[in-house]
Amino acid sequence: MSLRRGIQSKFKHPEVGISKVSSKHRRFSRRTKFGRWKSSSSYIGNWHRLPALDLTEDLIETEERKKDRARLLLNRYGILFRELLQKELPAFRWSDIFRSLRIMELSGEVLAGCFFHGIPGPQFISHQAFRRLSQRLAKDKIFWMNAADPASLCGVQLDVVKGTAPKRVPSTHLVYQGHKIVMISDRNGKALRFKVPYDDPQMQEYLGVLRHLLTREFQPIPRITIETINGDDAARSPYVAGLRTVFEVTIDYKHLILYRKSA
Repeated sequence: MSLRRGIQSKFKHPEVGISKVSSKHRRFSRRTKFGRWKSSSSYIGNWHRLPALDLTEDLIETEERKKDRARLLLNRYGILFRELLQKELPAFRWSDIFRSLRIMELSGEVLAGCFFHGIPGPQFISHQAFRRLSQRLAKDKIFWMNAADPASLCGVQLDVVKGTAPKRVPSTHLVYQGHKIVMISDRNGKALRFKVPYDDPQMQEYLGVLRHLLTREFQPIPRITIETINGDDAARSPYVAGLRTVFEVTIDYKHLILYRKSA
């Protein structure tokens, strides 16, 4: 919770302005401002500054740090290639860790080769990720992810995904069945794009991402206002019937408003 609140406030305390007040109310005003500052603080618990690391210029230690960064990225992505790391911090980009990945390949710690078509240049993969990918994803497996998730290829500069993936923004979610996209939710549900017919028997499972937005533990959305479905006014869409089986639905002119369904 502390980390989530810190990210939300960008780890900054709200500024408490100083106003001119009479001496009679000055003490009360200070207590009020302190209480406001304390209640809005993101840093719950006891915190202290860690001592600065002594980063020597020893070549071996420098190389080990780069290997550690490569391991962190492999744990995050499973597979690494140049285009995937374009948005990382400078120390985690391809140019800084490529040599270390080659050394790790020679020692047998990672594998190198062409594991996915459409990706130019070398690819490096961890043994764990290789074993998992070798098992193949079930064709009927339904799952969803945020467009900004590390596993998402949204925003990655690859010709093979251009025109098929939406922008890499946190308010966009993609629903998959196997390797196929069956639904895209933009702006936290304001615009829905279905790739399956409205009477698909698994429609309730596809809508699980919207249920998550309404019921998640951290900052659930009180309601979802759908403006368009497949580019048309949501209120006149044939997908309304499927939405009613999962949510409490009200129609407001051209829009649909979804609420979590009471037990």
